[in-house]
Amino acid sequence: MAKAERITFKEFRTRFATEEDCRNYMFAQRFPDGFVCPKCGCREYYELKTRHTCQCRQCRRQTSVTAGTVMHHTHLPFTVWFWAIYLCATDKRVISAKGLARQLGLAYESAWYLLVRIRNAMRERDQHYMLEGIIEMDEAYLGAPKCGKKRGRGTERKKMVVAVSKDKKDRPLGSIRNFV
Repeated sequence: MAKAERITFKEFRTRFATEEDCRNYMFAQRFPDGFVCPKCGCREYYELKTRHTCQCRQCRRQTSVTAGTVMHHTHLPFTVWFWAIYLCATDKRVISAKGLARQLGLAYESAWYLLVRIRNAMRERDQHYMLEGIIEMDEAYLGAPKCGKKRGRGTERKKMVVAVSKDKKDRPLGSIRNFV
């Protein structure tokens, strides 16, 4: 599992204070070795400031730093996206759309949209991690039992299996998988 970069609240505020700071970070993440056109492989480009895209000098294809990310086709500012991701990643509990809307000053629908996309991206990322070391598993049943029906293994409720990786000292390694 990849180690996440730790960043304090103060560092986050100064590092991603403006749209330009966020856009530069996204550019560095998208093109770590400099711009490379996804169509022809050319490394030279023009920056179209009004559209916030890079245009290849050779084939003229326009590429956005958000293309292929959770922020693709969004009209929300980068700073809102970065704050939403930060709040989702640092909250011990699960942050609600209502709580996110209140903290970021958004409409509920916009906050819900952000959370759905961020959680989907996190779920897709977690699918690539493999459990290692000592693996501990448990099962549970989701939902309330129907009146007068079976309980336990013969139930109609949804079954869920959870597994966690542990080290030799019985500490979690950080990988928890949910198999539904």
